[in-house]
Amino acid sequence: MNFDPFGIEEYHEDIRARIGAGEPGFAQTILGEVMVSFEAASFRGPVFAHFPISLAMLMSSSDVLEEMILDVARKEGIASPTTFRRRRVERMVEDRRAYPAAYPKMRRQAELLHDFYLKPGAEAANLLF
Repeated sequence: MNFDPFGIEEYHEDIRARIGAGEPGFAQTILGEVMVSFEAASFRGPVFAHFPISLAMLMSSSDVLEEMILDVARKEGIASPTTFRRRRVERMVEDRRAYPAAYPKMRRQAELLHDFYLKPGAEAANLLF
């Protein structure tokens, strides 16, 4: 039995079950080798994430959410319906399209996000509210 004093593993299993059942407003992925679960209603619910980036800086909750949105679009994460705000995804696309052509990765991310979430008939349009 693993030592899990805060019930984090149980929490992640619960989120995975809710996503599997199609309950709206949940997402989950692995970022920086750490399982991250998200509840769309607010950040009042637990968001478990830690990033040992240079000088032990932590990513902001907003950065974690954007990485989660990208992971779901790459099919590296999972989400249930009405989890992400349409306006946030639109802003992510706008931000990435604003990069100069010298940054093709950001431009590719913009197209991925647009095609996956925003394009008419997009396969993940139901994940937005």
